[in-house]
Amino acid sequence: MSHTEQAMPRRAGQQGLWVLVAVAVSLALLAGCGDDGPTDLQPDAGTEPEVCGPSDVWCKDQTIDRLDLLTTVSTGEVREEGTTSGEFLTFVDSRAGGLSPTMSYSYLRFTPQGLTPVQIHDQESLGSTDWDLAVRRYTLRVNSGTSGPSCVSVANTPEGTTFASVTAVNAAMEFKTEAWFDTACTLIPDDSGLNGPLTQLGGFWAYTSCVQMTGRVFVIRLADGRHVKLEVTSYYEPSAQQVCNQTGSVPQPSGSGAIRIKWAFLP
Repeated sequence: MSHTEQAMPRRAGQQGLWVLVAVAVSLALLAGCGDDGPTDLQPDAGTEPEVCGPSDVWCKDQTIDRLDLLTTVSTGEVREEGTTSGEFLTFVDSRAGGLSPTMSYSYLRFTPQGLTPVQIHDQESLGSTDWDLAVRRYTLRVNSGTSGPSCVSVANTPEGTTFASVTAVNAAMEFKTEAWFDTACTLIPDDSGLNGPLTQLGGFWAYTSCVQMTGRVFVIRLADGRHVKLEVTSYYEPSAQQVCNQTGSVPQPSGSGAIRIKWAFLP
């Protein structure tokens, strides 16, 4: 073997060693950059949307049975009636076929143009993150927990809070997802006496011999991190609702299922 041939393995080994050293130095320099690197290369966490899901709906079969979730898409009308800039008044025909519903909930999404219908039926809703709010009769539910695969959550404001007075999200607000079953999938009923599910928006009404409005204002946190303030102003046609609120009874015809929802995005 020539002197040159003997030197080749030794030189190759030295070259390999230098390559390893160069890689190690490069990695050390990268690690040393840490959080002190150029700010234009790092996203501003404060401006990133808060996105969640999808996740599994818990107690899904029980929810289908207890809420009578159907497979017929609702044909109820949804329209905007408000004229105040930045504030919406949405009418939702929530009758869904009557006291024994024949149609699904109306599935809705909060958009800058108003509450936009999402054309899905009840059982599809359990796998969809496209909707935020569902309405049928006097039941309103949001997309989370026992209701859907997203993470839309609700905070109550103190009793007596007016819609106009809610101008921002308060750090003390406690946001909750839907949970009308316990860990054993046993129903947690509302306090109306009608044995309905305890939904996070259920406090908008109270029951005597008619559905009275409580005036409760809620703040909803959407899956993308935006917030909406919301008040349900009527379940009957407005004139009938006023009589119900004042007297505890409702004149006939009442126009029941004529839900009107006042809402606005919060900064």
